[in-house]
Amino acid sequence: MEHYTSGHETTDAPVFPLAAAGIGLAVVAALVLLITYAMFRYLKANPPESVENPLSAAERIFPPAPRLEVHAATDMKDFLTRENLHLSTYGWVDRKAGTIRIPISRAIDLQLERGFTVRKEMPKR
Repeated sequence: MEHYTSGHETTDAPVFPLAAAGIGLAVVAALVLLITYAMFRYLKANPPESVENPLSAAERIFPPAPRLEVHAATDMKDFLTRENLHLSTYGWVDRKAGTIRIPISRAIDLQLERGFTVRKEMPKR
């Protein structure tokens, strides 16, 4: 069995493959640079006419709902205020059909006065 001792390399790295790889990378980088420069020059001289910039519109264009909540706490407070108003006041739900809403406390009182429907007892087997 052969025994290897630690030390340094006795041969140099091959120069030709390293130089060829470096030159190849430089050529590819130069080609990408030239293609990008030519593309930008072309697009500057011939701007696409059918594409509008949405940021240049006079009016703000909002995306369809649901939208991102920017102020969630304020939005929730407003929502709860509206809901509490609906639950504590009288108002029309559908005027044509004659449907109204009543305060929740009044609805509970009316239901307690009228009673609840009770299911008949199931026959025992």
